[in-house]
Amino acid sequence: MIKALKDSSPAVLLVRVLIAAIVVFSTYNPTGTSIFHWVKDSMSDGGAPDAWVLLAAIVTLLINAVLLIAAWKALGKLGTVIVLILFGALVYLSLQENWVSTDNADSIQWLALILYSGFLGIGLSGAILWRRATGQLVTDEADDVDI
Repeated sequence: MIKALKDSSPAVLLVRVLIAAIVVFSTYNPTGTSIFHWVKDSMSDGGAPDAWVLLAAIVTLLINAVLLIAAWKALGKLGTVIVLILFGALVYLSLQENWVSTDNADSIQWLALILYSGFLGIGLSGAILWRRATGQLVTDEADDVDI
């Protein structure tokens, strides 16, 4: 797995999607075993949440924010629109083929979480995919840095 993180092989794309999925599904999932449910359960007695629970929730939210910002920067507006159109088509296909039922809230949540994980994974892999497709490297522009 470490070699996959260093190379630009297809394995690195899979690793990035898996990292995004782990973050998303540990934040919230319909099974009730997530940081969200952990915080909710720790506050169920009416008191303040445990400090460890609060720390885990804050770290999880920060990681989600970092992944979302990275995905947004990598894909940009046009890339995000393209991915959203693709995901819209996948949602439509899932509903048409009855892979997901509109009567079952859990199945809609699972689909949304899978697509959000996919968005973050594609965003984290955006520069690699762009380099593979065009042969061009992606670099950030830093206007505030004087060289």
